[in-house]
Order: sequence, then C-alpha cells, then structure tokens
Amino acid sequence: MIVGAIPARYASTRFPGKLLADLHGRSVLERTWRRASRSASLDRLVIAAGDEVIASAARGFGAEVIELFQDFNSGSDRIAEAVRRLEDDAGRCDIVVNVQGDEPMLDPETVDKTVARLKDDPSAGAATPVTPIRSADEFNDPSAVKAVLDEAGRALYFSRAAVPRGWDGADRTAFRHIGLYAYRRNVLMDFAQQPPCRMELYERLEQLRLLYYGVKVAAVVVEDAGMGVDTEEGLERVRRLLESRP
Repeated sequence: MIVGAIPARYASTRFPGKLLADLHGRSVLERTWRRASRSASLDRLVIAAGDEVIASAARGFGAEVIELFQDFNSGSDRIAEAVRRLEDDAGRCDIVVNVQGDEPMLDPETVDKTVARLKDDPSAGAATPVTPIRSADEFNDPSAVKAVLDEAGRALYFSRAAVPRGWDGADRTAFRHIGLYAYRRNVLMDFAQQPPCRMELYERLEQLRLLYYGVKVAAVVVEDAGMGVDTEEGLERVRRLLESRP
C-alpha cells in the first residue's frame, strides 16, 4: 500500500495560518489536497493535522484526518506517527509520500514520478523531485533550496546556500529541491527515531537527516516545479496565476 500524508498545522514561522488562506474560494490546504488526490500512485491520502483548527477545516472539505496535536521535529516525524496509527487498522504501508501542505499548484504527476523513481532504485531509501534552476536570482535565493546530485542522480547535499559554487547558468547542473518525499516504510520509521543532526538544524532542512545517517536519496528531475506558499507575497503570486487560468 502506498500512502500519501500531508502534515499540516496552523502555526507557521513566516506566515501563520497560511494553509487556511483563501485562494479563490478554497484554502491553500484544500487545493493541495485536491491536487494530491489526483495522483494515480496513491492508494490512500490523509492529512496529519497538528491542531483542531486544521482538523476541522480538513474534514470540512472531505479529507481523511489523523489528529496529531503534539509537537514534532519535522513534517516527516509527524507523518511517521500518522502511519503508525493508520497501520493499526489498515495494514502495513510499503511506501509513504510526504506531501507539503503549502503546494496548491502541485503537479500530481510529480508524485507519481517520485514514487516510480524510488521503485526503480532498490538501493535508495527515499526519493524526492528537483527541477533545474533557471536564473541567478533563484540560485542566490536562500528560500530556494538547492540540491547537488551525483552521477547516478542521487542527492549529495541540500542547502539554502548558492551551491554548487561557480555555477554560471550555462548548463542544467544546478537544481532546486521540491519539498516532496517518497519513503520506504522502514526508512521513514528509522528517520523518526533518529535525533535531528547538526546540519539539519543549521540549514533548517529535514532531508539532511537522511543523508547524515547514510540513507541514499534518489532524485527525479521534473520540469513543473509548482508554486509553494511560504509568504504573503507567494500567496498573491498563486492567486494571480489562478486568475490567469480558465
């Protein structure tokens, strides 16, 4: 069974309440859930709610909700607990997909390609999508997380810094990470048992915990990067994009 889980809580450091912000009649979270629901690879999709406000809103638009009102170190730690509760009545999961709740323009095919990438690489414990960086502004933006890949298309490192240093835009070798993860079930559970590593705390990037403890992370290159909502400016960009579409 392949389960998709959206970790969601009302609080946010940069933009509190962003998941319930309105996007032309639907919240950011509802639009993300609806997009993820269109993935052909997911057998089940749940919202791992971090508080009653999110849980109530999610039930209101028809999502399956798991209440997890305690604090967790990361979204992946939250969905690990959600999987434990799911397995009590639904059987064992094989692959778990962590879908960020602030991706209302998520391409469902990105979910499918990430799951397929994990299935195709038996030595990888997790898979994640990346997209080529196309401008110097994006390359130097600390909110755009960079991914450095090896020859086999696996992650060497993730950083908010402009890496690899020296990239001048002449080729497609600099990548921006898209915050979606497909985990093998045992890898996710091990992840949740390990303490956050120092690099993870420095960069504020949970995926560095995987690399620190030796997990191979396969990357899949996609062209559609979606458009996340991290700030009020990001929310306005998505609103304008939706207005331009039929």
